[in-house]
Amino acid sequence: MGIFDFLRGKKNTKSENTVNENIGTNQTSELNKKKEFVAQKIADVLDENKQIILTEEEIQKYIQQEISDRISTEPKFEFSSSDFDPLFPEAARILVEHQQGSASLLQRKLKLGYNRAGKLIDNLEMAGIVGPFDGSKARNVLIQNTHQLELFLQLGKVKNKRFSHFKEHILPLHEELISSKVTELLKAQEISKENELKEILKQEILDKENEKLEKEKRRQLKTQVRKELIEEGILSNLNESDLKREPIPQDVLDKVWNRDGGKCVKCGSQEKIEFDHIIPFSKGGSNTYRNLQILCEQCNRGKSNNIG
Repeated sequence: MGIFDFLRGKKNTKSENTVNENIGTNQTSELNKKKEFVAQKIADVLDENKQIILTEEEIQKYIQQEISDRISTEPKFEFSSSDFDPLFPEAARILVEHQQGSASLLQRKLKLGYNRAGKLIDNLEMAGIVGPFDGSKARNVLIQNTHQLELFLQLGKVKNKRFSHFKEHILPLHEELISSKVTELLKAQEISKENELKEILKQEILDKENEKLEKEKRRQLKTQVRKELIEEGILSNLNESDLKREPIPQDVLDKVWNRDGGKCVKCGSQEKIEFDHIIPFSKGGSNTYRNLQILCEQCNRGKSNNIG
């Protein structure tokens, strides 16, 4: 081999070494870039509040949700991935792949009914995978690719990121307003319950009064019918035992006693006193306060069945 061939061989070896070094540098650079990419995606997932901007509509919705939670007497619970539909992960992958937050897309791809697809969309919103309802438009998909989604799911970040952001950063700014509204609503609830109770008691009183009036009306009609039967000769006589009179109410007896001073209204005796019907019961008299008086036994027997 001549000198030129030797020199040419060394030159080629040097070029090959340079190429190999460049390839190794490029591979290292690519590997570093991939590591940086994965690290950045993990950081994106871990940083729950990154680039979260709530609309005014969302803020008002979350304020109302917070107020409802505080005045509700029902037990509260937290969502986790186990609370979601079993198709949740698959539905998330479909929306992320197509970058379209649409219930109709889930219906077509998963062969679902409208209601279940709608519930899945709600689950995905709670998890922070799709954005809030925006009229007729499809919801925004908040995760950019399936790689980021898998990290998201693996790291157990299936929860309402947007509501968590609201609780941490926005809720304190509205605390005074919310507390005031909660106090107002609780007071309104108490007033409403009190009014409902009043209506129930009022109806009970009216029902009892109507029942008493109905009984009195039936008694008077019964007396009138018996009198007519006697006048027509169908009944031979009419006496108090036939009428089966009802006992005089205690409150009526008390009023008559207080009015007459507990003594006979004719002779003033307080011995062997009795309650007497001014218009005898057999002649249509009633057990009312105005138709009763106090007489002693002697005066009452002397009055007999006369009016007065």
